[in-house]
Amino acid sequence: MGRFGFTCLGTGAVFDLMDNRRMMPTDNFRRTRFEPASRLNAAAYAKQYAPKKHGCLGCHILCKKTGQLNGRAVTLPEFETMSHFTALIGCMDTDMVIKANELCNRYGMDTISAASTLACRREILGTEYTPETVLSLLADIALQRGEGKDLGLGAAAYARNMGRPETAMAVKGMELPAYDPRGAYGMALGYALSTRGGCHLRAYPISHEIFRKPVATDRFSFSGKARIIKIAEDLNTMVDCLTACKFTFFAAGLEEYAQAFEAVTGIETSAQDLLKKGEAIYYNERIINALNGFDARDDDLPARFFTEPGSGGHKILIPPINREDFLSARKKYYTIRGLNSNGLPLEEKAKTLGLVWKKP
Repeated sequence: MGRFGFTCLGTGAVFDLMDNRRMMPTDNFRRTRFEPASRLNAAAYAKQYAPKKHGCLGCHILCKKTGQLNGRAVTLPEFETMSHFTALIGCMDTDMVIKANELCNRYGMDTISAASTLACRREILGTEYTPETVLSLLADIALQRGEGKDLGLGAAAYARNMGRPETAMAVKGMELPAYDPRGAYGMALGYALSTRGGCHLRAYPISHEIFRKPVATDRFSFSGKARIIKIAEDLNTMVDCLTACKFTFFAAGLEEYAQAFEAVTGIETSAQDLLKKGEAIYYNERIINALNGFDARDDDLPARFFTEPGSGGHKILIPPINREDFLSARKKYYTIRGLNSNGLPLEEKAKTLGLVWKKP
């Protein structure tokens, strides 16, 4: 709520944090520092585009920002879009970022996936982007024209078709957001284990590893992270089911939401009731994934994060993630979640959650 928070700067307030923590995905995750970042942050947008607060009805945070570009009203980009359409693809034009955001919103494209796919293309072809090229490629993707047909398949399929699968920074086919996992090991685990692929929102470990809420955890350690990720997945499942905002959830926990749910429905409900339901829903997603052929091989990160360091600085070292430590934490998660050693559901565990699972 402060002058450097989401209320004033929107989610772009995270931009400087990622830069300072040396975990801003740069050049398709080959580096974690983008030198011009300080000129492309939320404060720069505030100075250039005269933003106004906007957001959900009744919200006190109002994290959405609208502004003016060449005399017309525009929606200003969220953090992920700000970061990926600059650092990830090597661009420095904020007007282009706003236009790219508009294009993606207009055509129903995800900005993270779109920018990540362009970053993958840039690495494979060894080309640099102009604002015009970026906007043209986005339109081609949306309208399935020319090269856009291949890019529209996403980074993983595009890289595979180009004979360079290692350049796709994706998990289970989903492109990674603007938090480099080498700078936050809970995030690394969260990406790998997310049932929908490389998503930062399923467990949202950034809350404690970077925002330090509700308590800080060591971002360069896997200690305790397996259990934290499991509980956070169950909790955030209920946040999503209740259509609640993750930002307001920092200020109100499941106890308050259980009371609100009970007041609205008349169904006696506790925080533990909600958490148990969240666990059942998430386990069911694991069952669905298993039925579609997913296993431990898919609960993994691109090899780059285990072999290449990030960009250090300010006495911060960003080494490659230790592969053995990662696999050990993943194994602990499987035990805590009630999965077998291959990440597959167990019949007895499913039964305790009121679910049915029999391995095909």
